[in-house]
Amino acid sequence: MATKLKKESIALREKAKRDYSPSWVGCESWDENKFLRFFHSSMQYYRMESTGKELKSKVIDWMGKNGYDKKTIASFKKTKDNRCSLTVGSIAACLLKGMPSTRPDFNNGRDTATWLGAEIAKIIDEGKNDIDEEAVKAAEDAKPAVYVPSIQERVREAAYLMTEEIEDAYQSFSQDPENFDPKAFKILNLLKGKGAKAAHARIIRDFYARDLAELNELASGNGCEQLREGYKHRSRKQIKAFIAFLQEIESACNMLMQEAKVNKKPRKTKAVSKDKLVAKLKYKKTDEPLKLVSVNPADIVGAQELWIYNSKTRKLGKYVAEEFKELGIKGTTITGFSEMKSVQKTLRKPADQLKEFKAAGKVALRKFLEDINAVDTKMNGRINEETILLKVA
Repeated sequence: MATKLKKESIALREKAKRDYSPSWVGCESWDENKFLRFFHSSMQYYRMESTGKELKSKVIDWMGKNGYDKKTIASFKKTKDNRCSLTVGSIAACLLKGMPSTRPDFNNGRDTATWLGAEIAKIIDEGKNDIDEEAVKAAEDAKPAVYVPSIQERVREAAYLMTEEIEDAYQSFSQDPENFDPKAFKILNLLKGKGAKAAHARIIRDFYARDLAELNELASGNGCEQLREGYKHRSRKQIKAFIAFLQEIESACNMLMQEAKVNKKPRKTKAVSKDKLVAKLKYKKTDEPLKLVSVNPADIVGAQELWIYNSKTRKLGKYVAEEFKELGIKGTTITGFSEMKSVQKTLRKPADQLKEFKAAGKVALRKFLEDINAVDTKMNGRINEETILLKVA
């Protein structure tokens, strides 16, 4: 009995020490799509399952296995933990687990190890003065520095978590492509159920856009030899079904983004003050011979009627607002007036007629223009230096 318990205890300890991180064993035989998908899922795993400090230790391990001297490694160790980004740490972890540093169909053939080395050198250079700061901080606060991911990183990580069922569909297609049914996956409902917003939808759409572009190129018959070789084990029917699935992802994401635009509350336009609206209006403030003084032009904004007199042409006119509208001012022009009801007439005896105008009440003003024996002329909205603003109502 004791022996059995001992074996179970050892098994539990061994299981606790088991490494569940992604393994790159056999990646040499993977096609481009599988390699890319595994790379993204690996990066996501480390970002979700590891802290910045844990990933920094992966970088240190990689440095030790790639010929860095003790002095350089010590310099890197002394830099602030948050200088080592999740991306740098995740890349180092992938390389340690067997990911090749170069591959012709990945990252345009660039050397990942070279990039990582450049990032390490940059971190050391930028963090060369971190030593004293860390000592002061340690004296004030014993808690280690915690890396706080940016909003963009949080949104990206949340978006990747929403693709779990989509990745399952990828697996389903790989295992049984002949019976794969793209209509069985309600991507829009799936993403809405996970609370996907426009920002998440954009990331998810772009994440799968490359696969869709490649398959469309393949289906068009213009695919390169390498692309045709990668999918030669798939029939036209299978390729067509998977294209429909990827198009469903794209359509669902585009719809979520469009809905966000439609539902976005319009930005409130700040009301422009009346004084600013009339700032450019040119008018005649006074006419001494006729004893006329213009009203405040700001009163025109929102009024129903405006009486004016042009001292040069001797024309008395009335602007009447259109039905259900108000008069306004734009630059040097009256707006919102009815062209049919807004007319002017020439005065033969301006002094007498304007004196009568000033004495007239509301009722008399209604027929004041009609009683003037002259031809009606339509108003054009223009106000100039010869125009007296007589009255607003």
